[in-house]
Amino acid sequence: MVSAISGSSQAAQYSSSNSSSNAAQEAALEKQIQDLEDQAKAITDQVKAAQVQQDIAVAQARLDALKAADKVAKAAQDQSAPSAAALRQAEFDGEKTTSTNEFWM
Repeated sequence: MVSAISGSSQAAQYSSSNSSSNAAQEAALEKQIQDLEDQAKAITDQVKAAQVQQDIAVAQARLDALKAADKVAKAAQDQSAPSAAALRQAEFDGEKTTSTNEFWM
């Protein structure tokens, strides 16, 4: 009878020990899952940030191209057309400002 009691006591200890071990493993796995979820979110945030940075770079390149085109157009306009003040001064001085001046002067 003593051996029956000691056998059941050992089974209870094993069950208690096994339950405690399972709880520790569950807690460790829950923490690992949470860490992996946090890591996945951080990676997702990094990917989104990289996409936004790429969008910013594209928009900046477009803006730079437009600014450059405006500068080229303005430079071409400045070179091809004399200023209004220069035209008025030439007319005042009696110089030809256009080919039509010959006909009305």
